[in-house]
Amino acid sequence: MIEKILINMFNDLPYLSAMPFFDVSCFCYYLSSKAKLNKKSKKYLLPDFTKYNEEEKFSDVYIGYNELGINLFFNVESTFVNVNYPDFRKGDSVEVFIDTRDIKNKGFITRFCHHFVFFPKKIGDIYGKEITRFRGDDMHNICDPNDLTINSKINGDSYLMDIFIPRECLHGYDPQRYSKFGFIYRINRAEKSPQHFSLLSEEYLIEQNSALWATIEMKKRKN
Repeated sequence: MIEKILINMFNDLPYLSAMPFFDVSCFCYYLSSKAKLNKKSKKYLLPDFTKYNEEEKFSDVYIGYNELGINLFFNVESTFVNVNYPDFRKGDSVEVFIDTRDIKNKGFITRFCHHFVFFPKKIGDIYGKEITRFRGDDMHNICDPNDLTINSKINGDSYLMDIFIPRECLHGYDPQRYSKFGFIYRINRAEKSPQHFSLLSEEYLIEQNSALWATIEMKKRKN
């Protein structure tokens, strides 16, 4: 009788993916300011966690850094449908979350945390902006959208996004003194489910829990 009760109790629990039970970390390599990320930049390719989250993989994501900021390249193999703002998750968009100090002992967003949204197609007069929402007084000034660099190319059944976030938009960014940063992304689709790195937003409010973001270790430049 007790065994049957326990089985029924566990059957009623919501599904949880495996990723929240692990500390996720990976490397980010130095990228010259004159270099560009593309689909051949295998060294800069981020790991794929979709199989652990049991979600569809439709994008490869590349990341590099230098003293001037952080470069991201999204190869999204999904048909572009539309963009929507302010309800950007109902359209095609890319969200990027960065904690320049990778603080893991806080249960809330600090002034070192950043939440950006980028669009494959210009909406209004911008391709992207910072939308960080703070709690309390521990905050920084929201960056000027014009300081962000976004180059997008929409193809028939896919699109590419080359994104550069300069240090002026990353409060506390100092790769010489701090070799790690917190990171997570969510790629939204207009008519289908998103892709995450590395936690599912259906399970956690990732925009409010920076302690759960993955750790990115910046590999120092070889002289």
